[in-house]
Amino acid sequence: AIENIALDGNRANNENLNGNYAGCIFAQDCSWLTFRNVEARNYNGDGMSWQICHDVVVENCHSHDHNGLGLHPGSGSQRPVMRGNKLERNNIGIFFCWGVRHGIAENNINIENDIGISIGHRDTDNYILNNDVLRSKKKGIVFRPDTRGKDFGPHRNRVEKNRIIDSGNDAGIGVDVRGNIRDILLKENEIRETRGARRRVGIHVGKQTREVKLEGNKIEGFMAPVVRETKDP
Repeated sequence: AIENIALDGNRANNENLNGNYAGCIFAQDCSWLTFRNVEARNYNGDGMSWQICHDVVVENCHSHDHNGLGLHPGSGSQRPVMRGNKLERNNIGIFFCWGVRHGIAENNINIENDIGISIGHRDTDNYILNNDVLRSKKKGIVFRPDTRGKDFGPHRNRVEKNRIIDSGNDAGIGVDVRGNIRDILLKENEIRETRGARRRVGIHVGKQTREVKLEGNKIEGFMAPVVRETKDP
């Protein structure tokens, strides 16, 4: 376990280091790690990154002001649990990398990241629950498209009971689901825009997606609450 410590990356005086290889905390090929009550700040890269690490628990941490990612469950990592963390002013708050499966992101607070939560490349069977995603500069929650084939998408993920508020610019999107993706559930989320409707969209569903289910979401303040692209004939 790593706990009860503050780590300052001295971002202004260091070269950028790719989050696949470094971070305020970095781990590779490990299991059963716990990061608890850690403040990671000002790194020219990622705050906390773990690659091919299984059963990692990150709880009650504060990861902020990084050039890269706040939390980076990396390629092939199984069953990560990210709970009760605060992610502020990063490029992306929580970034599910490649092949992250059976993970849980719950009760986290994401504030003023470029993107709040991003999930893609074979990240399947994950649960994004009861998070606050506030004032993201580009988009709130993003399902990344992948053009490499039908099995490269982030299938069978649940996004439930999150609060996604004031995402992006005048054409901002609260939740953006694109690419060859199937079996996604967006349920009982509160998606709000308080700055005026402009060209803003609550939920955008791309034409290549399949079986994206919307259940009981509360969507307010947008030009269009939901946009579903027309599928090609």
